[in-house]
Amino acid sequence: MAKARARSARPSDGPHVERAYRNLKAGIVEGRYRPGAPLSEVSLAAEHGMSRTPIREGLARLWQEGYLDRVVGHGYFVSRVTVQQIHDTFDVRRLLEGAAAGRAAEFATEEDITRLRGLASVPLVSSQDYRLAESANVHFHLAIARCARNSLAYELIERCLAQVDRFMLLGVSFGPFQEGATSAHLEIVEAIARHDTGGARARMEDHLDVGARLMKDALMRGHLTAVGL
Repeated sequence: MAKARARSARPSDGPHVERAYRNLKAGIVEGRYRPGAPLSEVSLAAEHGMSRTPIREGLARLWQEGYLDRVVGHGYFVSRVTVQQIHDTFDVRRLLEGAAAGRAAEFATEEDITRLRGLASVPLVSSQDYRLAESANVHFHLAIARCARNSLAYELIERCLAQVDRFMLLGVSFGPFQEGATSAHLEIVEAIARHDTGGARARMEDHLDVGARLMKDALMRGHLTAVGL
């Protein structure tokens, strides 16, 4: 059954709701709340030092976004990652980010391009410092999305990147994803700098195809834990 769409505005929306939502989402993406784990409003309110109302609103938003399952009479549970979800996420990223790179080639200013060049580098780090490399990668991809001048596309790409981050924390080695990432990013930036719409799209799609193949390989080798069908 399709989930009800979130209302454009709620009376209780505010900074506390946004903080609750972001804290809870970070807990899921970073693996502190594992797939299948129940989430209690009372416990979460105590953990985050706030009332149950913003926690309840945050949980509802995360359910609408697919991070949680809801069982009537039992509350919310962290949704399990599935193979189909991983495939779907990479497919959507290819469509959205390829288009965004093409649009960036149309709209990017010299200032934008200078910023993109500065963000292109993904540091080669140890597994313990994985978050540094992942953060650099996310900032680069979001910067391109911002250059596309489409706020909805930006929001959807941001959500896809958060999902990929969640997948990676299920046991994928980030090392293979780092290799060649900086050079791929720079190729995308140079196509944008030339205002080569088709080239920027193609370079982004090629880059994401590599990531999809690596994720598929990790799935085939059984490196991801707690992944369903």
